Amino acid sequence: KSEKRRSGEKLNTLVVLGSGGHTSEMMTLLSHMDSKNYSPITYMVADTDRHSVTKVKLLRDDAKTSRFVTIPRSREVHMSWGLTVLMTIKALVACIAKIPTLAPDLILVNGPGTCIPVVLAAWFWKFFGLVQCRIVFVESFCRVKSLSMSGKIAYFLSDTFIVQWPMLLERYPKAKYVGKLC
Repeated sequence: KSEKRRSGEKLNTLVVLGSGGHTSEMMTLLSHMDSKNYSPITYMVADTDRHSVTKVKLLRDDAKTSRFVTIPRSREVHMSWGLTVLMTIKALVACIAKIPTLAPDLILVNGPGTCIPVVLAAWFWKFFGLVQCRIVFVESFCRVKSLSMSGKIAYFLSDTFIVQWPMLLERYPKAKYVGKLC
């Protein structure tokens, strides 16, 4: 636990959303968290994501007081791997600039490709001691036997890595199994 949580202070929380199922899972996860402990919440979305912000505004009571920040999308469906690398670098540069100004205590991600530049940028700043935050990665409920590509990367960079199926612990011992969250 962080010093802020031990003292009862609210955690400045950055939540990364992805389009479709990732946002739905994140909304379910957030509904089980006490919003009094996690405030303010900043939602980070890809600049081409037209649905996540709408979903937050429909489902979250704290949406009126939350910030919404966009970053370049790392990958579109059916995008070539070469272009994906270039777009991810573009998103990473944007995240490296934004993470220190957002100064999150907690970064909560659940696997969309959009989360990788965020996690990399946060890890970069943490490595140099300029940002103090915890990175929590929650693998998608649909990942039963193997991790997503994002999960395979975030496994090494996150402070807490959560899986929703016990069989993943055999291959990924750093993971924490907490049961079904979403």
